[in-house]
Amino acid sequence: MSNETGGPSEPRCAGAATPGGGGPGDLRRVLIIERDPESVQALRGRLTQAGFHVRVVAGDEGAAAFAALAEQPHLVMLDWDLPAVITMQLVHHARRRSSDDQPRLMAFSSFAGEQHVVSGFEQGVDDYVVKPYSVPEVVARVRAVLRPRRGYAPATRERLEFGLLSLDAASKRLTAHGRTVRLRTMELRLLGFLMRHPERAFTREALLKHVWGLDARASRRAVNVTVQRVRQALAPHGGAEYLQSVRGVGYILSQRASC
Repeated sequence: MSNETGGPSEPRCAGAATPGGGGPGDLRRVLIIERDPESVQALRGRLTQAGFHVRVVAGDEGAAAFAALAEQPHLVMLDWDLPAVITMQLVHHARRRSSDDQPRLMAFSSFAGEQHVVSGFEQGVDDYVVKPYSVPEVVARVRAVLRPRRGYAPATRERLEFGLLSLDAASKRLTAHGRTVRLRTMELRLLGFLMRHPERAFTREALLKHVWGLDARASRRAVNVTVQRVRQALAPHGGAEYLQSVRGVGYILSQRASC
């Protein structure tokens, strides 16, 4: 699965802590669900060295995968080349937790076509990595995905208002004309960030940095897909026109007519 190998293989499905560190509860927990667990040993070793508590589960062991999800990992790295019915069940199970407790999702796939990448983001993944990959780069992307989102951390009692939209940052509840608008976690983060900075255009790279916590190596399609989904959710309430494209720049939340 990766282009880096080396070092002895570790016991399947066992976690490890960094030398001198605390127990697993003191570390960020990473769950790797992969059809071939042996192929991710190099990645597992580097993540462990970087200070993560890593567990690897075979993708075809459904019961073990669901049990591992119940341990509330901070990040799930999922083999997107598993049968679609399995990946969708795992994503759905991971997303059953409240928005504050949901794990980040990183998909791994040998398919690099735009339709596959876009489909991954539409299903709610936070990052999409194409195989074969660079292990050091993936470790950096894991750090980025788990990094606190600058520009998003809300004040406990913060309420944002924009046009007909109202966002209660504490309850993560968005309403339009008093009616609840259902958004996924990343969609809510994106809209919340733009509501804090209305009438200001942001590039896709800036949004990746401030909302996703990812650098420019991450796919800008993540922004495009999330914007599209927010517009679709707002459309029945008359708010889709707020989220506007700015040619040559990116996106802006504005009540002015788009050019």
